[in-house]
Amino acid sequence: MNKTVKELQDHFRQLRLAETAEELPQLLREAEKASWTYLEFLEAVTTFELNKREIKSMERRMKWARFPFVKTLHEFNVGEQTAITERQLTQLQEFSWLEKQYN
Repeated sequence: MNKTVKELQDHFRQLRLAETAEELPQLLREAEKASWTYLEFLEAVTTFELNKREIKSMERRMKWARFPFVKTLHEFNVGEQTAITERQLTQLQEFSWLEKQYN
């Protein structure tokens, strides 16, 4: 790693983009290998940072919620109850009810 990459990493850290600073060498290698344009590179960098922030934000909210354990819809066992059918659960997972604004 040359000095300019380290300087860029420091700049990213100063801008509070620590995740991108750590991933920068890998992103640069991918960009060189695939001959990305400047626009493609910037899109990859910003997308990476946004994804990491979303993941950290979700982890932080889950921690604040203090759930005893995390269970997703995919882990829900329809056979253990009679209130909802497999079909209803599949429809819930599509989230079309949000767009239609009903519960």
